[in-house]
Order: sequence, then structure tokens, then C-alpha cells
Amino acid sequence: MPRRARTKARCSLPRGVACAVAALSLSVAPAIGIAGEPGAAQPGVAQPGVAQPGAVQPAAAQRGAGHKEQVLALYQVATQLLDAGRVAEACAVLEQGRTLDPTALNLLLRLGDCLARAGRTASAWNVFSEAAAIAKSAGDPRAARAAALAGALEPRLSRMEIAVPAAGAAPGLELRRDGVLVLPAQWGQALPVDPGTYTVEARAPGRRRWSVARAVPPDGARVVVDVPPLEPEPPPRALAAAPPAPRKQAPAAVSLAGQRGGERDGGGGAQRALALATGGAGLVGLGLGAVFGAQAIARRDASNRGHCDAQNRCDAAGVALRADAQAAGHASTIAFSAGAAALLAAGVLFWTAPSSAAPARRAAAPTTTAATSVGPGAFSLVVRGSY
Repeated sequence: MPRRARTKARCSLPRGVACAVAALSLSVAPAIGIAGEPGAAQPGVAQPGVAQPGAVQPAAAQRGAGHKEQVLALYQVATQLLDAGRVAEACAVLEQGRTLDPTALNLLLRLGDCLARAGRTASAWNVFSEAAAIAKSAGDPRAARAAALAGALEPRLSRMEIAVPAAGAAPGLELRRDGVLVLPAQWGQALPVDPGTYTVEARAPGRRRWSVARAVPPDGARVVVDVPPLEPEPPPRALAAAPPAPRKQAPAAVSLAGQRGGERDGGGGAQRALALATGGAGLVGLGLGAVFGAQAIARRDASNRGHCDAQNRCDAAGVALRADAQAAGHASTIAFSAGAAALLAAGVLFWTAPSSAAPARRAAAPTTTAATSVGPGAFSLVVRGSY
């Protein structure tokens, strides 16, 4: 059966993303690929998803053929990236193709080579070993090549062993390496790993978590991580009882006789100070009374100048002036009354204050209380004392 010419995509290397998209749009039949690329027919080997002469291709095989076309396009893009020295990008493209078709042997072989170039020897060894197993199960002659590539990498493999003492393994112990669970069957085994730094973490119910970071050198290095016995978690602390709130002490009362908390101040200084303050308030009240009185007189005089007649008949302005005068008069009366009462109370307080020379053993001292009440048109002063 004559072969048709195979169309090959060529793109500019700096435009890697555009090249990948263009390559994915190719329609290359997997049965007519050349040897060494995914989808290429191998002599004497039946290719899955490839139509045989005289056979009708089922729908599943057609879907598989569509995946193989995409895998072939990704393979071509990765080859160009490798030729340009862009190894990491090429490995990422090949990983995408592996996701689409995990049995594409040529793609797996190229992926293993790419990972080996990137220094990820353990990953490359795993890919070669996987390709050898797939090829062997299918009777593909590429199994020998894949096994040889895996065997060539074995001397270069770096390994990490996570050692757990049998006596120190806590019930429910769980080990993770970079967040990936390490099965109990792998404990104590020197497993191949890519060179780099790894974080090993151990956890168990009721135990404190333990972790350590270890670096694994390249070229056949072996690192052993010893997991110590995990310490038990401390028991939860019982909530400490709150300390009793301090008792509130009754505020100290200062009597007019100079007493504090039941103890007398023999000098009567507090009562004299209160008397002076009360006297000052009285003077202020008298001053306000004078001011309000002057305002009342001024407004009444203003109402009599052309606004009110002798019979107290007033126009609107006169009515307003008379109302202001009346309000100012009430305020003056109240202020004068309060000031006078305060002065009277100050005099009583000062007069009844005990002398500083009074003996401390006196059974009682004169005490005086004063209360004032001021309202509209009314004023009262109550003074109580004992001597």
C-alpha cells in the first residue's frame, strides 16, 4: 500500500505557545507516521486504534485516533523545544501528551530522555521502566530499548530512605514526603528520588507533629531520614478559675465636720474649703442677678419709648420687649436668691468648722448640712446642724 506524504508543522521557536496551538491543529493519520514517532506503525506489531485492511474502525478506535493525532502534534512541538535547548518546556509538553495517551511508547521514551536532561533522574528512570513494561506486555520490540535506558540510569539514581524504629512507631503513624503519602511498605526502603530538598513529616493521633527538611545530592547519593518517636500531646489545660473580683469599697464620705470614713479631721480644713467654694458660688449668683436685673430694666425702658402707653397697651414690638424684660427679671430674682443663699450657707459652714486645736478625743464635733432649692418664683434654704 503506497504511503502518503506526511505533513510536518514547522514554527518559529520563540513563539512556543503559538507553535503548540498550530501543531495541535494538524490532521496527521497515526497509521502513516514514520518510525520513531508516536503513532508510527511498527513491523509485525498491531497498532491499537489503526484501521486494518478490510476492517471497519469502531467509534472508540476513532476517538483513540483523535487522541493520537494530538499526541503526535505535542511530540513534534517538544522535539523542536528540545532542539532549541528549552528542556523544561519540552518536558511539560510531553507530560501533556502522556496524559492524553499513557501508552504512546515513543512519547514516553522522549519524555524519559527529556527528564534525564533536566537532571530528574528518578523521574526519567520511572518513565523508562513504565515504557519497558508497556512494550513488553504488547510484545513490542521497543521494550529492550526502554529497559536498557532505565538500566543505564540506575547507577546515577539518588535515593532517600525514611527509617522508622519498630518500637517507636506510634499507632496511626502517617509519613509524608513533600505532602505525598509514603506507604508503610515503603518505610525503610531506599527509594529513588530526584535530586533536591524534601520535607519529611510524621504525624499520629495524640502525638506532636514532627518534620525535617533534607537535601538529596545528585549522582547516586543516599540519604537516610530517621523518624524519632513522636512525643505525646500535652493534656489540654483546664481553664484557670477567674480571680475573685476585688470588693468595691464604699466611696469615702467627707462630712461638713471634716470627717473621712468615720475618722475626724481635727483641723476642719475640708469644711472651710467647702465654705469658701460655696461663698464663691454665692458671689457669682449675685453678679448674674445684677446682670439680669439690668437687662430687665433696659428692655422695660425700651418698651416705654413709643411701644407702650401709660395704660400698658403695647404694639407687637412692645409686647416682645415686655416679655423679655419679665423673663430677665425672673432670672435676676432667682440668681440673687441663689447667690444670697450660697453666701449664707458659706458663712454657716465657715463658722461651724472645728478648730485645728480641738482635741482628737472629743466625742463629737459640730456638723452642719445645707440644702437649697430654687424654682420659678420660689427659693428655699434648709440648714441642719448639731453641736
